[in-house]
Amino acid sequence: MPADERDAASLIGHVGSPITGGLRPYLLEHFNALRNLYLDAAERHLLVVLWWD
Repeated sequence: MPADERDAASLIGHVGSPITGGLRPYLLEHFNALRNLYLDAAERHLLVVLWWD
């Protein structure tokens, strides 16, 4: 992800008001939460199912 907030926002298609606290910290927090979910599921031999339509 680009270090510049505006460049990063343009890459993910973010429009509108800025994200409180900044885009990078926001995305990093969510990325880490998702990564931790998958790590925990793998350690417990669980499956993670994704469904969208």
